[in-house]
Amino acid sequence: MICCLNPNCENPQNPDGTNYCLSCGTQLRSLLRNRYRIIAPLGRGGFARTYVAEDIDKLNERCVVKQLVLSQFYGSQGTHAHQKATQLFEREAKRLQELGEHLQIPNLYGYFKEGEYLYLVQQFIEGQNLLQELKQYGFFDEGKIRSFLNDLLSVLVAIHQQQIIHRDIKPENIIRRKSDNKLVLIDFGVSKQKAETTTTAIGTIIGSLGYAPIEQMQFGKVFPSSDMYSLGITCFHLLTNISPSNFWLKQGYGWTSSWRKHLTQPISQELELILDKLLQENHEQRYQSAQAVLQDLNNLPPLRHTLPPTVISPSKLLESQSQTQQKTTGYLPQFSNSKLFSGAIITGSGSSLLTIALISFLGTTWISSGLWLLILGGVILIQSRSLLEKSYLIVIAIIANSLIVLTFKSLLTNNLLQSGINGLLLVVLLVLLAGFLTLIIVSMSEIINKLISKYF
Repeated sequence: MICCLNPNCENPQNPDGTNYCLSCGTQLRSLLRNRYRIIAPLGRGGFARTYVAEDIDKLNERCVVKQLVLSQFYGSQGTHAHQKATQLFEREAKRLQELGEHLQIPNLYGYFKEGEYLYLVQQFIEGQNLLQELKQYGFFDEGKIRSFLNDLLSVLVAIHQQQIIHRDIKPENIIRRKSDNKLVLIDFGVSKQKAETTTTAIGTIIGSLGYAPIEQMQFGKVFPSSDMYSLGITCFHLLTNISPSNFWLKQGYGWTSSWRKHLTQPISQELELILDKLLQENHEQRYQSAQAVLQDLNNLPPLRHTLPPTVISPSKLLESQSQTQQKTTGYLPQFSNSKLFSGAIITGSGSSLLTIALISFLGTTWISSGLWLLILGGVILIQSRSLLEKSYLIVIAIIANSLIVLTFKSLLTNNLLQSGINGLLLVVLLVLLAGFLTLIIVSMSEIINKLISKYF
């Protein structure tokens, strides 16, 4: 297959031997620089497109070709935008060249211009980025967060020693390499030398919304502690599976002071303190170096569990819960929930008191029954329960009260509420009896449910 390099092409894949793209008509290039064969599109960023390619000079070893697309993404923003995009693209090539010796940073293979586009060729890292991993397997537990921090902080120590600030740490820019499970930090397109002066134009955003710290977004200033903030935000995203950009758009940076309330799983207090310090809004109050975070991380007490953490994907978890529910529930609702169980008893007892009151004052059983059902149904339906639970409570109340009315009909027509102490004692006894009958009915329904589920 030959891949069309026109960034506007909607279907860039073409059969071998084709001279012009079948989709957009652009002349095809079988090789870039007589060396790199483009196989397929890989991704698209703010000012660049990436492709998977083969290096024919290295026995068709896979690599990544990044294409700068000025006219596509910056055509309406004038010369300054073009110059800025070119500067960032060239900067990424220089950073990869400087840091290429590190095993967890992609190597630079080439940087050149061909036709109207600039190209950057770098090492292909086979694996998933952490956002893809998060979507597939679900949120990280504390064990995985500790492992993530240990692995990535060693990379940040190395790049900060070179006086380089990444400025765009987020799950999409961290790949878990398939061959050894190590984390690889990618996309140095907006990275910055610590000694460089900043000339960010008004309205230009460097970094990712929600991940970039306030000093970077508002003033264009960055420090090693700026990467620490992005690292902390990344930990939050991995722990909760909640994108921080949503909070940033609504609350700015204020939400980070209450990040704990969004946790859906417990973590140790010691790890909370580390994340607290990473997420400080004021850069001077954060960790000032990756090495300082590593030191505190290595001083954490061991996790209490002895078994390795198991990560379950959301889809498998829902499937497992659905299968378990189908297996254990059978045909009737289970009352393992104590609140629902007590609710049934209260409904049975309370509705019996309502029955006695209506019959005592109205006398007519049919009118009393209709009014009773209307009142009871209204009271149950306004409760925050499922429709199945509401229906069950109504059925239980009807059965229990029918037994009371049919058994003690002669007593009920004597207006017990106006019969003095003896009448009130009988009312109390009948209400208690209704509650007891409800308990028996609920228990019997649970036994029947289990038998049906077991044998049918």
